[in-house]
Amino acid sequence: MVILSNTGERVDFNLVRNAGFARTFTHKTNGVATNITGYTFAAQIRTTAGALVASFTITTVNAAQGTFSVALSAAQTSALTAGTTYLWSLEQTVSSLTSELLRGYVQVVLDEVTA
Repeated sequence: MVILSNTGERVDFNLVRNAGFARTFTHKTNGVATNITGYTFAAQIRTTAGALVASFTITTVNAAQGTFSVALSAAQTSALTAGTTYLWSLEQTVSSLTSELLRGYVQVVLDEVTA
């Protein structure tokens, strides 16, 4: 689990094409879990030229403890090209103020080996 602050962080992912992907994050401010009730999050993967490739499904795990997850289905990762590097970012909106929490690179690796 990655611990988030409100200052932004770089987080890179390696994704397996044709496999589901999920990560859980904890939003913290000054080392203390932030109650994220009322927060909305959006996260996308884009090409380096800026074209939208996929949008993550974001689920609140425990609002009072600041935990939420981001996920992609196997169908979404199947649309990604193995060997390609993409960009991703996660934004939060609180009281109409939107800010970026995370950004990084997404490297897509070969399809699952085990069928």
